Amino acid sequence: MALRSKLLDKKVIGSAKEMLKKVRNNAYVSRKLRAVIAAKESSITAVARVCKISRTALTEWIKHLKFGRAEKLFAPPERRRKSILNSSQRGQIERWIEENPNITIKEAKIRILEEFAHI
Repeated sequence: MALRSKLLDKKVIGSAKEMLKKVRNNAYVSRKLRAVIAAKESSITAVARVCKISRTALTEWIKHLKFGRAEKLFAPPERRRKSILNSSQRGQIERWIEENPNITIKEAKIRILEEFAHI
């Protein structure tokens, strides 16, 4: 059996579990956090093999958590999905929601298609 990593301590695992509660719906980050938590029970090599990632990638994720750089676990802005609305259109939609907080997604979608026909 391999030696346990000195990077994985209770603080790292605790911060990973806490962050996992906050970002449940972000599959990109939650996958990384679950791998870090699993590395505490098994070895980094075994978890890397199961998750089909490199050991160095998993070690980097652990280091990001250990040294307070958790924002590095998120996808960089250039790899995120681009919005089809510009800032003035988003502002208009926010005003609609302020005027009518009970607007449904279906109604909002219809209004968006009517107002911003080029989308």
